[in-house]
Amino acid sequence: MRKNKLLFTLVTMAWVLSSCTSHLEDAKFHYVQAQEFSRSYRTEMAIGSYKKSLEESIKEVEKSPSSQAFMLKGLAELNLNLWEDSEQSFLAAFSYGFDKGQEWAEWVSLFGLAAAMQELGLSQSAFQIYSHLVDKSKLKPLTIFAAQKYTDMALQRALGEEDNQKERLLAGLFREIEKLTNRDLSCGFFHYLQAQILGHLRDYTRSFEECVMARELGLPTQEIFHDNDLQIVFCFQRLKQEMAFADWEKFQKLYLQWIGRWNWPDPETPDWKKR
Repeated sequence: MRKNKLLFTLVTMAWVLSSCTSHLEDAKFHYVQAQEFSRSYRTEMAIGSYKKSLEESIKEVEKSPSSQAFMLKGLAELNLNLWEDSEQSFLAAFSYGFDKGQEWAEWVSLFGLAAAMQELGLSQSAFQIYSHLVDKSKLKPLTIFAAQKYTDMALQRALGEEDNQKERLLAGLFREIEKLTNRDLSCGFFHYLQAQILGHLRDYTRSFEECVMARELGLPTQEIFHDNDLQIVFCFQRLKQEMAFADWEKFQKLYLQWIGRWNWPDPETPDWKKR
């Protein structure tokens, strides 16, 4: 799972906007430090900083409990795989409530609660929260994270069904993600999600086009960028098998133009694979 990457660059966006007591300030500092260590794959140092953040946030909730203090405690616990403690911390954050203008903190806490619940086996509850955030969150990075989790869970459910039910669930999921794309047409990640769903729906021409949009607009991680390229190759291979000759000649010409622009050495080898 990507939770160490997902949780949470988001928090730092709003932390600087409010003054805090020293324990909370220290907890924030150690949490941000842990995120930096995690991004550079210094795992042991990251764990140490998460533990320091947790220690300071515990002092804060004992001295001056608040929704933000419990939210931070829950985030540290989540990154330390303390699922039950994390769930209780996020629930406590909601019991204290979030002031007007702190919707970001409420959305972050909801996402953290869903992640903890999912690890504890409460998949339906987690899925419901991710769905809510996909619909309601106005914090773009969080919407992206929630959409990824929601899509992963929805695909897993759909692919376990019989053909007719599977098609219905996949079509419904596509409509949900399409709403996100319509809200923010310039977000490459939403196009990437659409391409993945369309692949399962066997609409390889549209899947290819969404992949191209995703690649051109940009994707958030190298892992997703590579996965998107692999989907492009997959669509090429399937269309080569299924298209009528005249349609294939037209598509192949278009395809070769795009991979030429991307400096691919051949139709089935992305440029990063030759390095």
